[in-house]
Parts: sequence; structure tokens; C-alpha cells
Amino acid sequence: MRNKTFFAVFLFAVVLCALVGLSASAWAQAGGFSWSDGVERLISKRGFAPRVCRLADGRILAGIETSEGIQTLASADQGVTWTAPVQASFRPGKRCANVNFYRDGQSLYLAYRAVERGADGVYTSLQVSVSQDEGRSWKHHSTVAEYRETRGGVWEPCLGTLNGRLTCFYANDAASVMKSGFQNIEYKVWDGSHWTGRTVVSDGNRHRSRDGMPVWTRLSSGVYVCVIESTHRAPMGFPFVVCVMYSADGQNWSEPVEIYRPTALHSKAGAPGVAELPDGRLAVSFQTDEDSVGKGDRESVMKTIVSDGSDVKTLTRSSFGPAESVFGAVSVWTGIACLDGVLYAAAGTRSGGKIKFIKLPPRTP
Repeated sequence: MRNKTFFAVFLFAVVLCALVGLSASAWAQAGGFSWSDGVERLISKRGFAPRVCRLADGRILAGIETSEGIQTLASADQGVTWTAPVQASFRPGKRCANVNFYRDGQSLYLAYRAVERGADGVYTSLQVSVSQDEGRSWKHHSTVAEYRETRGGVWEPCLGTLNGRLTCFYANDAASVMKSGFQNIEYKVWDGSHWTGRTVVSDGNRHRSRDGMPVWTRLSSGVYVCVIESTHRAPMGFPFVVCVMYSADGQNWSEPVEIYRPTALHSKAGAPGVAELPDGRLAVSFQTDEDSVGKGDRESVMKTIVSDGSDVKTLTRSSFGPAESVFGAVSVWTGIACLDGVLYAAAGTRSGGKIKFIKLPPRTP
């Protein structure tokens, strides 16, 4: 799910939706929130596949993919106005994509992938930029992994802290690693000067699966959770489903468990994201073409599902409520985050860069 050529003409969207005056019990009875609520704002008329994070001073920072690489913009007024774009990628001549933010102390990191196709094969790499001034400027930090292969490579970096160490999850289908054409979920750890090791979290060869686009986080319970798009045990006629994995220690991970399957045959659900809500439930985002006669990314829309509060170790498809469309129109390369009690969703759309906001009820004792 990486062919984004069609969406290069799209504008970018981030959703911040508001739901106010709702008690925690009413929240539970209602089963969640409605993306139809909220105020829309414009982010940018160029680029696609946005991601957002909250800065220490309360501003919103957005990262977008453009023909010049990764750029960031900040807003101090809930998206009414945005600063001029700042360059955040440093691999000229290569196609840079898959924006991912992560804060570790005073350092704000931005991971992305850089790709270049040539006569001698495909060069892919995972790069990290760092800002020490809340996104006003960026510099190159490190290269997580890089390959030059006849096919495949490394994709979709996602940063976090695993057992106190900066860690990058990613998908790997490099020909020298995945001779079968399947795909792994792996991670590397930053030791202060280099990215070390190559730990396989989900073995695509063993699963006979193309496990991809990992998004992971540490829950308030201390358990780690990761969502992926996968063909692992997917029924015939479903190119991708959304699966979840969990780990108590960050090193030993469960097998992928399916939590969303498209409602229509020959449809896919992928590009997932996950966020823990204030009440402890999980919101999972993804894109799907299940509602369209035509299939593929050009027909996909962003949707979310919300768990029923079950322990992450017991999650199945039945643990989640019905899927709700976020934008109601074509919306792809999706992301979701819950920051300071506000739920954010992001996707590239045909209609423009938009922003909404939803303030979620606090966790109750």
C-alpha cells in the first residue's frame, strides 16, 4: 500500500474533533465519539500524508510529504493560521515519505523513509531528523537502516521508547532478507551513537504474510501494543486486514490477531494507527475501500473503531464497535493520536487540508 502517485494532487487533512460536556459514563454508553462534530481548519494546499504532534508550548505541529521532501508547519491558534513550512528531511534527490513524530525529553524526533530507484536497483533507507527548538528548525540525526536491492526495502518507521531506549519499528521486505517476497515487522534500538540489532517482531516468512505499516505505543498499563496491516490468516478475497500484537516486556511479542476485516469481499483495510483514549480504551484508525465498487487506494476512506475496554491481551474483532468514517470521502495514509485529552486523526484527502478538534472526557477513578 505504497503507491501514492494519484494522491500527489491531494491536499492534507488532520482532524481534531470536539466532544464537550460528556461524562465518562455517558461516554461509555455512547460508545465513543462522532467525527461529524468539530470545526474544520485548513493546514496546507500542498503535500500529503500529514501527521501531527503537540508541542511543549501547546502549539500543533504538522508534518507533510511534498515534492521537496518532508516539511513541518506549526499553529498556535488551533489551526486557524500556520507558519511557513520548515524543511525537515535531508536526503535531496530521494522521495521522502512516512512522517512520524516522537518526543524524548527535550528532543523532538521526526522519522521518515527515503527512496531512490536507479538502474542498479532500489535504494531505501529510514532516516531520523531532530529538533531542539520545538520544530522551528531541524537537522539530520541518524540513519536507522538502508538497503540497495533488486526489489523491496525498508518502510514506515515508527519511533518510541522501548524499555527506556529510543526504538524504531519498521517494515522490511528487502530481497536479501525476505527471499520469499513476504515482509517482516522489525525494530532497532538507538545506543547513543548507532542503531543496533535487527529484532524481528512479526516474522513474515513464518506467517507467509506481508506484515506492514507498524504503529506502536506503550499503554498506561505498561503493556506495549502494535497495530499492523497484514495478510496473516486473512481469508481468501481480503488483500489486507488490520491486526494487533502486544508485549508485556517489549521484547516478546504475541502473534498478530485480526481486529478488523473489511465488510465487502475483495476489499482491504490497512495503514493503521492506534491511540489510547483517556478512559483506557483503544481507538484504531485505518483506510479501507470496503464501501466502494471500485477498489484500491484511490477509492479508500479513513475509518476508526473503538475497543470495548477489554484487556489488550484478549482483543479480537468482537472487542470493537462498528467502524465510523472520519472524512466521509477519499482519505488515505492515515494517522491517529490522543494528546492532552484531544484526539487527532490525519489523512490525505481530495477536499483539502482540514482540521477539527474533539476534547475527550477524562479517565475516571
